[in-house]
Amino acid sequence: MSKPEWIESNHTAPNGTLYKTFASKVLGHEVSYLISLPADYEKDTAKRYPVIYWLHGMGANQRGGALMFVPHVEEAVTEGVMPSAIVVLVNGMVRSFYCDSADGQVPMESVIIKDLIPHIDQTYRTVASREGRVIEGFSMGGFGAAHLGFKYPELFGTVVINAGALIDPAGNLLSQIFGGDTQKSAAEHPMQLARQNADKLRGQTHIRIGCGALDSLLAKNKALHDELEELHIPHDYQVVPDVAHDSVRYYQLLGPKVFEFHKKSLETPAKAS
Repeated sequence: MSKPEWIESNHTAPNGTLYKTFASKVLGHEVSYLISLPADYEKDTAKRYPVIYWLHGMGANQRGGALMFVPHVEEAVTEGVMPSAIVVLVNGMVRSFYCDSADGQVPMESVIIKDLIPHIDQTYRTVASREGRVIEGFSMGGFGAAHLGFKYPELFGTVVINAGALIDPAGNLLSQIFGGDTQKSAAEHPMQLARQNADKLRGQTHIRIGCGALDSLLAKNKALHDELEELHIPHDYQVVPDVAHDSVRYYQLLGPKVFEFHKKSLETPAKAS
């Protein structure tokens, strides 16, 4: 695994986001992120906001979410589709899958859970509870959202999986992250984590799975949907017509209405089916 770039070299902050860093105790040095604060953040200094942690896909970076995801959130808030929220665009490395690598170079899961989330809650006016946290991503980020959301149900009240790269635990990508340990890879896969924590997820976590009808990952996402059905874990599932593995077109076609799920999840408790 090549040396990770924990400080994103491009310090520009698109679409009104802010380029920031935090001190990682796990790593012993700074890590970058982008953040989008609500338009009314400075107007009401007593108000606290839910946080959406956006996880980018493989080969992408934190700027991708600023360019693509943040404008859709802002539009949804402006149209009253969802409440104002802070968006944190995570630096997820090239292919971390938001897990801790066996070689210790990319302890991405630990950095997010132990460092980033506490930093955000200490630095900004957040709703610092699971009810105020959404974890969401596309492709590798969808895998990461499922992995972290299902593994840490005490931290995340909402999990949104978009075209999740829910790849085979024994395949090269995941097994390399876990040093060839396919048992560890299988144990950390969202399918197994859903089974393991089914009682904690059922009726307590808002879950949404979405994927394009032409996406090569559709079968993997449907398999997760089927598994959640078997486990009687309530969730939303949507197949978007005429969309391949393309985050820009995916959100363009869904439009602001997709964020109605966020409104529901942030304003009402989850219910068991």
